[in-house]
Amino acid sequence: MNKGECAASAVKGKTPVEVAAPAKGRAPSSASAGGTGSSGAKESLFERVPDSARLAWPDIAAILSGVVSSLSKLMGGGIVAFYAGCQLGGVAMAITFALSFVLTYLVGKITFREGLPNNVASRLYIFGTKGSAVGSLIWIFLLVGVLAVGTVQLGNAILYAFGWDATWERWALFVGISCVWIFMALFGTKVIARMNAAFVVALFCVMGYVVYLIAANGQMGDALTHGVMIPGVEVGQGFAYGVNYAIMTSGLLALFAADFTRYARKESDLAPIAGVGSLFAVITYLFGALITYFGFSQAVEYFSAQGYDATGAAHAAITNPGISLVLAAGGVGLAIICLSQMKVETSNSIGGANAVTNLFDSLFGVKLSWPVAVVIANAIGLAFILGNILDQVNAFMSFGSILTISWCMLLITDYYIVRGPLKIGSRGVPLASVEIVNWRGVVTLAVTSVVNMVLYSAGIVSVPFLTTAPMTVALYLVLSLVFKTRVRENEKARLEKFA
Repeated sequence: MNKGECAASAVKGKTPVEVAAPAKGRAPSSASAGGTGSSGAKESLFERVPDSARLAWPDIAAILSGVVSSLSKLMGGGIVAFYAGCQLGGVAMAITFALSFVLTYLVGKITFREGLPNNVASRLYIFGTKGSAVGSLIWIFLLVGVLAVGTVQLGNAILYAFGWDATWERWALFVGISCVWIFMALFGTKVIARMNAAFVVALFCVMGYVVYLIAANGQMGDALTHGVMIPGVEVGQGFAYGVNYAIMTSGLLALFAADFTRYARKESDLAPIAGVGSLFAVITYLFGALITYFGFSQAVEYFSAQGYDATGAAHAAITNPGISLVLAAGGVGLAIICLSQMKVETSNSIGGANAVTNLFDSLFGVKLSWPVAVVIANAIGLAFILGNILDQVNAFMSFGSILTISWCMLLITDYYIVRGPLKIGSRGVPLASVEIVNWRGVVTLAVTSVVNMVLYSAGIVSVPFLTTAPMTVALYLVLSLVFKTRVRENEKARLEKFA
């Protein structure tokens, strides 16, 4: 396929497997506002990624590997293993790998073909222009919430390690850490990819040392075979909790990865990108389970001395991996924390800034400069911390997983089914011709999410994915089929208007 054929096929919906030229309406620009820096240039979020900014798949895989090998994932490994036990925890990890791979691959293919990040690509397929503000708000709350939680986990470990307890020291540390995330996010995608690759290697070397300590202390057998460790939790109940916790970040990973899969050089790169990212998530869970077990007894003693009961102390021990690591491994534990967070929070800043940029553009038509968007995203995270609402953010993460799974399933259903065999709408249309609000997508997301949040809260459904995914697909298909004539006529009129 030559360059002219590539560009034409992107417009007509016959998307290319290799990117050699921009699609209609998405010409590359090296100086557009609202993009991520790369090699001194900026790629606009609202224009197709230029060839000069394309990355080899190992670079993109390094970014995903850096994100999933985080302190929160280490914590997740401890939670799954301690609630489900090692054997059933392994089953939960296998489910997580399969689901993360499929969602990351299918959603990533959409943003690669469009050359747009997930928030902007979602304008084309499920939300519409102003409707995409819904996705941006969800993304800001979840991703910036994760950014804030990671900042606190890192900050608490540093505060504990150095014995700082004054309020001003705490605030100054969190502000300083946020400034570091802002500074690092301005380096550009290629630099961040190289940095992540180096930090991932260093992180797993340090974690390997802790695993060596576990083996040297004769704890490896118990660390790999223990059952449920949380007092009062039954095996079935613990497995359901562990599975739900393990898979609840699969949608988040797929949508996050979609911001970077648009930089891939060819479509065949998406499988190894999705595979490596999903594999490193599982490996990090495994390391987290081992490391949490290594420091568990000391952490329980520490939190028991703080007034927690047995269950509360056990839960606190596995949900505060920073303190647990410092208690168990001293300076090595602190090194793990710093290495894990430096790479992941930089990428979270980028993802959060992308959502902020799309929010301002979709609602107000304002295209923020990249530094301003990064500062706003981190300022929101800092407000979460200083406003002391991280407990609410953490509590919302389970519900947030329902939103992100529904979002992923909407993209997949609209792109591969509704606009595919059913021909209800076209693929690859110019952004200017997109409808203001795609009510089918917004209504489906709202109804599906509310229903499944109620079912989950009431204890009727313990693993919301099992009902969220099929309900999303079914409702969106029904609405699309009912309104297919109107959808086709309205799209034809918009395309003629903007031709």
